[in-house]
Amino acid sequence: MAVSDETPSGPGIWSGPYLALTFAHLAVVALVAFGGLAVVAALSSIAEDLGRVGLLPWVITGQLAAGAVALIFAGPVIDAVGVRRTFRVTGVWLFVSTAAAAVAPSMPILILARVIQGFGGGLVFGVAFTAIGVGYPSELRPRAFAAQSVVFGAGAFGGPAVVGAMLALGGWRLVFIAELPLIALALAVGWTALPTTRERPARIEIDWRGAGLLTALIGCSLVAVAQIGVRWWAVGLAVLGSVLLTGAYWGHSGRTPVPVIAREHITRFPLMWIHITSGLVMFIALGLENYVPLYVQTSRGRSVEFAAFALVFLSTGWTVGSLLYSRALDKWRDCDVVLLGCALFIPSLSLAGVSIALTLPLVVLFVALGLIGLAIGLVTTAGINLLQGSSGMEEMGRVTSSHQFIRQVSLTYGVALASAILFFVVDRQVGDVEALREVIAGEDVALGPEAKNAIRDGLAWAHLIMGSLAVGCLMVGISLVRRTDPVDSSPR
Repeated sequence: MAVSDETPSGPGIWSGPYLALTFAHLAVVALVAFGGLAVVAALSSIAEDLGRVGLLPWVITGQLAAGAVALIFAGPVIDAVGVRRTFRVTGVWLFVSTAAAAVAPSMPILILARVIQGFGGGLVFGVAFTAIGVGYPSELRPRAFAAQSVVFGAGAFGGPAVVGAMLALGGWRLVFIAELPLIALALAVGWTALPTTRERPARIEIDWRGAGLLTALIGCSLVAVAQIGVRWWAVGLAVLGSVLLTGAYWGHSGRTPVPVIAREHITRFPLMWIHITSGLVMFIALGLENYVPLYVQTSRGRSVEFAAFALVFLSTGWTVGSLLYSRALDKWRDCDVVLLGCALFIPSLSLAGVSIALTLPLVVLFVALGLIGLAIGLVTTAGINLLQGSSGMEEMGRVTSSHQFIRQVSLTYGVALASAILFFVVDRQVGDVEALREVIAGEDVALGPEAKNAIRDGLAWAHLIMGSLAVGCLMVGISLVRRTDPVDSSPR
């Protein structure tokens, strides 16, 4: 579906000089979207074939961690050699690593291939976002982001059926094999269509010490999430380590001429306000709603497939929010749309929390999820458009990658806090969290009524505690609007 027509001032993203760029950009996005969705659906088939079930979570975690690390390097690399050259190298990298995953003979080798694949995928994703900032004029960027959101939304609707058919026909290896023509298509289209941004590549300057500190921060974050409900002392140490590493990097970035993430790319106006609002909605919403399928499956007694489908409403709302911003709200300032999303976030989260606490019909929860997704779409799409519009071409890669990194870390800690609250409540009410851990791991465990009620209460408390942070998100949104110069942020 085309998401843009001719604009009053010129061609849209599907016409004129932007057609090739749009196809290239969306081919990259489709590749990333399908890759993430497909492997999650294929986990049980992978475990059945390769064994070593205890290592199975690292098939996903390793790829996500490597992708987050790649975002640290993406900015300096893209700004030094350009979007097009970065895409060519990382696209080939991604093709080779995906082929290696398809033929992996054992679980450890598959995990290694996934780590390498995740690093390439993170760089490619950084290219996709930066290409919007450097390839489209400011009035077309919202429509490009909306098109990106449509691709992700289509994956949420049709992806499970496609992956299920692949698993039935050829097993989990076919899922990776099917990614190869997608990568080849993205490479073929983007090889010349993506913007150069640099006629001659500059020397790539990597702040290795800073990259090491941020990589260690990601590692601590993963430990904090993985050890919740297992070793609480490890969670505490990991969180403490993350705080210390953040402080160490902040001091280091002030002493280094060219840090991987510069202080000014975090603190200057309006970047910090955008980081906070987008980071908070990711921290709160995706941290909480990560456990909605668990609640639907256990406390409401629905099938695993039905429970997973619940998040489609969140994805759909996100897509609708991006589309509304790009079309119906294109007369609004970006900062006003961010504030609107922040304001919608509070009642949406409240409705979700109340529906869980009072065991209201699931349709109420699904409506709440759609509204939460709508708020996320408004805040994140308007936010990144304002962020790129406030950045120069020479720093577009670093600014965009910094924002993506902050969002990724926010999501990780949101999951960690929601998990901590859920496990705490279950432990207090039931006295044992082992069964809950087994259900989360995908094992077929029968839970008693007391455990199911504890999961319901835990998720309701998580909505109350984490949802209160949405007030802070609204306050930052109000500050963003008040501080934005009407001349600099006029309606498009």
